[in-house]
Amino acid sequence: FLFGAFLCGILIDKNQVHFGGKSFYGLALVGNSVLLIIATFQESPLLAGCITATACGLQNAMCTSHFGAVVRTTHVTGTATDIGSTLGRITMIFLRNGCRRSSMNVLDSAEVGVDA
Repeated sequence: FLFGAFLCGILIDKNQVHFGGKSFYGLALVGNSVLLIIATFQESPLLAGCITATACGLQNAMCTSHFGAVVRTTHVTGTATDIGSTLGRITMIFLRNGCRRSSMNVLDSAEVGVDA
């Protein structure tokens, strides 16, 4: 579940959904569907459950990103969603800046400071 939220944090900017723009919301949505289809054809119940949990985490974080963290699709997993998507966003910021904090602009630095 946490890994799915992490993937969403990497793909979708904080509180921003751009259809056809900079954000990969469509890719995340298709990826969610692909994960569920793959899980359907798994023979191992454990693997199918893990893949389904990843898809659920991705979907939950996508919904949270779309509605600006106001709406939660579940109450129990809200904390895991926040942790996963925050780690994904921080990872994406570091990857965009060559894994160097010194090359971050003021906005990226502030976002990492607030999220961390």
